[in-house]
Amino acid sequence: MFSLFNRFFILFCSYYIFMAHSNQDIIRHFFEAYGKRDMEGIKLVMDKRVQWIIPGHHPLSGTKTGIDEVVALFDAMGGVMSKSNIRVENLVTAENDEYVVECQHIITNREDGNNLDHYWSVLWSFKDGKIIEGRHLASDQHAADSFFCKVLLIS
Repeated sequence: MFSLFNRFFILFCSYYIFMAHSNQDIIRHFFEAYGKRDMEGIKLVMDKRVQWIIPGHHPLSGTKTGIDEVVALFDAMGGVMSKSNIRVENLVTAENDEYVVECQHIITNREDGNNLDHYWSVLWSFKDGKIIEGRHLASDQHAADSFFCKVLLIS
């Protein structure tokens, strides 16, 4: 018979064996490294041929390829959102062996009145323990295009 300690230990070890390397953990490691501007840390979790796809017809839309282009996109998006008094409501996050999908409600409150109340989904793709693609999906592409065109024109 297993003692209470043995059962706890097995559960504890199982959690870290099976959860420590989840795709959501890879995303967390990416954001930690990105926040520190740690390019070596980013390279540990992001494939050098990574692609990031933003739909639409605005200055940030299109496919960015490679770590440098993806980081530049995150910098540009961060610049916009840091001036937008953004509120993010995480609605759903799910994962399997190859993907993580995040669905969010994004609300901005800019002083210039150009705001977005919008639902975004991001589909993250993984291979060999690294991020290989990010794909944004917009609930109202016209509203997103209008927002980013106006905001980036003002900046």
